[in-house]
Parts: sequence; C-alpha cells; structure tokens
Amino acid sequence: MKLLMLCGCVVALALGGGCSWFLGPDSSGAQVVAQAKAGDQIAFDVVKISDAVVETLKAQQQPAFRQRFKKYVPPQEQKIAVGDTVSIVIWEASSQGLFGLSLRESLPATGGRLGKSGTAPTGYSSAGGMETTRTRTAQPTPDNPAKQQTAASGGDQTRQAVRSGTSQPTTEQTGRPGAIIPDQQVGTDGAISIPYAGRIPAAGRTPGEVQQTVEQRLKSKALDPQALVIVQSSPVNSVTVSGEAVAGGRVTLPPGGLKLLAVIAAAGGARTPVHDAYVRLSRDGVTATVPLATLVGDPDQDIFARPGDVLTVTRLPRSFTVFGTTGKNTAIEFNRDRLSLSEAVGQAGGLLDDRSDPRAVFLFRYEPVSTVRALGQPIATRAPEGVSPIAYRLDLSDARSYLLAQQFAMRDKDIIFVAAAESEPIYRFVRVLSTIAGPITTGLLVCQSSNC
Repeated sequence: MKLLMLCGCVVALALGGGCSWFLGPDSSGAQVVAQAKAGDQIAFDVVKISDAVVETLKAQQQPAFRQRFKKYVPPQEQKIAVGDTVSIVIWEASSQGLFGLSLRESLPATGGRLGKSGTAPTGYSSAGGMETTRTRTAQPTPDNPAKQQTAASGGDQTRQAVRSGTSQPTTEQTGRPGAIIPDQQVGTDGAISIPYAGRIPAAGRTPGEVQQTVEQRLKSKALDPQALVIVQSSPVNSVTVSGEAVAGGRVTLPPGGLKLLAVIAAAGGARTPVHDAYVRLSRDGVTATVPLATLVGDPDQDIFARPGDVLTVTRLPRSFTVFGTTGKNTAIEFNRDRLSLSEAVGQAGGLLDDRSDPRAVFLFRYEPVSTVRALGQPIATRAPEGVSPIAYRLDLSDARSYLLAQQFAMRDKDIIFVAAAESEPIYRFVRVLSTIAGPITTGLLVCQSSNC
C-alpha cells in the first residue's frame, strides 16, 4: 500500500510539472511558446514557417559581395612603379655597333658566335629587333650516319637568358643575340640606368613608353637600336595572399588583370574543402568576407583583383547544434555549402517516434532588425544592437511542412530544438518507475516463493 501511495505521488508530480528531475524547462512546445513572452517583456519571437516566411527570408539576403567594393576593371597595360624589377634587351643591326665588342667578349669560349667580318649572321631580322627561328640539321657522319644536330636561334637563346638571368647561352646560335642589361629595380627617383643612355624615366610609364625612350636615347650612338623592356616583378602591381588555408605569397598582376579565384590559384589554391573556406578581401579601408563557394558558384561575385589588395583565405567550419528529442544531441558541421532544415534534422538522426512532438520543431537564430520587421514581428526587449532573436516553428504533422523545410536554409550557429510529445512525462515516469519498482517486485516474488 505504501508503495502504491509513493507511486501515486510520483505520478502527480510528473503530471503537474513539478518533477524537475524528470523534465527540463523547455521539454514541450507549449513551454517554449510560453517563455517567448512574459508580461510586457519579449524574450524572442515565435514565427511559424510558411511560404510567406520562406520568401521573406530569401528577399532579405545580405548585399552582394561585389557591391561592397567599387567596380574595378584593370587597365590594358600596367604602369611601371618604383621598386619594380625590369629587364632590358637591346639589339643592333650589326655586331660592330655600340654593344658589339662587349657582346663578343662576354660570349663563352665554347658558346655562340657572331657573324664573320662583322656581318650579321643569317637568320637575324632587324625588324622589331628580334631574330627569326631556324633549325639546322648537320650532315650524317661516317661514325653515325643517323646523327643529327639541332641549333637554336639566337632569339630563343636570348629569351632563355632573360628568363634565367644568365649571360649569353652556350649553345651554337645562328642569329645575333641582344645585349642583356642586368635586372634592376626602379629607383626612388623613378628611373633606371641604361649604358650610354643614362637615367631613363620609368615610374608611371608603360614598358612600351620606356622602350621608345631607350631607343631614342641610343639612336645617335648605336646602329639602329631596338629595345625590349620586360617587367620581371612588381610589388606595387601585386596582391598579397595569406591565411592558413592557402600557401600564400605575393602574386603579380599581369596587364590583363586577374580575378580573385585566379589569384588564389596562383598562390597555390585553397588547402581546405570549398564549403569550409572563406575569403576576406581588404581594399582601400573596406574589408568584406565571402565564402569561397560563393565565388565558385556565382561568377559575378568573382571580381577583379586590384593592385594592393590583401586576400586572406581561412578555414571557418560552419556548424549547427541540435537539442531535444532527436537521434543525437550534438554540434554538427556543415558538409556542403548549402544545407536545408530538413537535411539538418536528418543529420541529427531525425525525430524519435515515441517521444518527439512533430508539431514543435524549433530553429533559434538572431536575425537582423530589418528581417524581423519584414516578418511583421516586434523587436525583443533586450535584443543586442542590430539583431533580434527568433524561434522559427515547423509543424511536421503537416505534409506541406516537409517541402518548406527543404527550402529553409540553415546558417552558421543555428540551434534546432525538437520538443517532447505530450505523453513524454508519462513515458519517462514509467521508465524510471520500472527501474525503481523492478528490483522490489522481484524481491517480493523471491521472498514469497521461499516463504521468507
């Protein structure tokens, strides 16, 4: 009898909501709604998810990433700046010109040769100051009738020497090489030095303009001089790339410019999954962050990089948290760029059939004040500056809600709570009661059978 009275007391406590050790304060949908407003104080707004709500949220998207920055289109040709490293190659119409002897002395003993008697060898074209390419095949020898020898043109060797930064090539050449001026940085006065031409203004000018000035300065001293100005590196016309999700470095922008994705690729590419990577762009005092997936999926957001930009590629995994009567209560990371509410509930193990209330699935998040007003809801009493908390309610007992859940997009740090069913207190009580009464009942039966 005393045991039955104890059990009745426990049932009364459970049904009356006084068993705090059985039930949490937010265990049912009714309790969640009741806590939203206490008197004249608004803790959060409860909004039922509907077609109108989904459309309103879609219309309240943040301004596009590209709108944060002024439109920038790279010029057709970048201008040389102070600190740039440039290479200059000068050709003359004859080996007896101003740079002739210096070229002859600089050639290695086994290297290239100049034309006999000071004449330009076959294959040299003074037009544009570049040599033509010619391949010469040697005659078969008695030792090896199939032996062939290929000679590269002087123009190819000159270009190879410019790229490597070395002196004249050592292979045989059939054209006249150019005089390679060692790489030099544009000085603080904005000029570079050219033998027999002095200081040539370079900063703020295009390579073609500098080339014309060099040829003009040497015209009265050299034999039909032709010049080529090459910008090897340009710290000013470059973008700095950093962050733990990329190798990093300084990427020089070509005359045609590069877009953000191309700059990241030039720096080695992102070293993290696309849906976890974020790109932060700093330009002219404005900083904005965009998911890397947005740049990949929306070409309009992939804007041109501008000289002096700073790109930071970081890994920021997005996650949501699940509580209540679901398969598991935990924090779950996004495994794709876009995750819907239905997919999020599925990743949490779904609703427990015998314990969950399908009419009371809540999603908590902070929304901008503009969004709260667009939904026709009041601002919470103690809401942080610029945002207000909202609990979106989904009724999965209505088949239409499954389609709405598929359209409702999850955001970083969202919280999902699935309330308990109305019968959950009794279910928990019976489970606990069986745990307490089971051993007692078993003892009584054993005692009765043994006449104790």
